[in-house]
Amino acid sequence: MLPDLFRSPDIFRERFEQGLIELLRTTGEIGEDILVLANANFEARIWEHLRDELRSCFARLAAELAAAEREGRTLHGAPDDVATLREILDHDFDTLRPVELRRAGPWELQFNPLRAYRPARHSNAAISGIRAPFDESRFHFDKPFLRQEIIWEGPLRGRQATLLYNKFPFADYHGLLVPDIGAHRPQFLEAADLAWLWELALELNERMPGFGLGYNSYGAHASVNHLHFQTFLRETPLPIEDARWDHNGGGEPYPCRCLRFDDRAAAGEFIADLHRQEISYNLILADGLFYCLPRRKQGEVAYAPWLGALAWYEMAGGFPLAGAADFARLGPEEIAAQIAAVDLAQA
Repeated sequence: MLPDLFRSPDIFRERFEQGLIELLRTTGEIGEDILVLANANFEARIWEHLRDELRSCFARLAAELAAAEREGRTLHGAPDDVATLREILDHDFDTLRPVELRRAGPWELQFNPLRAYRPARHSNAAISGIRAPFDESRFHFDKPFLRQEIIWEGPLRGRQATLLYNKFPFADYHGLLVPDIGAHRPQFLEAADLAWLWELALELNERMPGFGLGYNSYGAHASVNHLHFQTFLRETPLPIEDARWDHNGGGEPYPCRCLRFDDRAAAGEFIADLHRQEISYNLILADGLFYCLPRRKQGEVAYAPWLGALAWYEMAGGFPLAGAADFARLGPEEIAAQIAAVDLAQA
């Protein structure tokens, strides 16, 4: 049986939003304030609720930062968070607007300037192979300071699981689902992980229409080498789900090879073969179906300046953009060409 959090989309949204309010009003930490700002800015109804409190919060942070600089001391907080705060404060708070969306042909574009402030971590480093050992010294989701960012944790279909906020979201009600967080496993899907993920996705789809999961394998823009999945709760299908595409029975080829599975065993065999060949891939589980996109590794292809990465969301047809001009001008052909560039046939 699924936990109460996953009983319905409305319950999930309510808990997600209430957690943001509690973070803003109780922690006083820079990192959590930034997390609340970015998540509220992504969802218009949360933004309307919290905008005034966030304006006061960031005015206070600006005063604290100015005082620290006058006194020659370092503002308390993680270096990444302080650097991000400086970037945010360089812009007028009242110019912030909820994330905007538009379509360019079949593709989904979002004007999401706050996402550009996130730390790069390892998502853009050149990668070889399909896995690497877990490294305690690098960023991972079991760090003590992340405990405040947990939405929920507990048993989930036979495993302990932890759901955290995504600090710089690019999907609706965007979370990070980490199974067995203390086991410190690298970002690599064993057969048992895939079986668990498959059954979980099917059950969640029955209880929570619009809930889905994304996965970036090692070498496919996984920014953290700690086994995790990204969760989202949408009201509309992703572009990859469009009936026009040949993988969905339509007549139009997707720009990059995409396989759709409705059989767990077939999906498992395909993933195992990718592992044997050391091929990276992105996965999307949505509406009870499993989409797999084998692709060239990050670092093998030079992207256009407007494109930060081709991870699961981009490979599914969605593109967060930091620049207003790019958001306004990009057309479907230019977008499709970027997805096509990582197709293995181009190697």
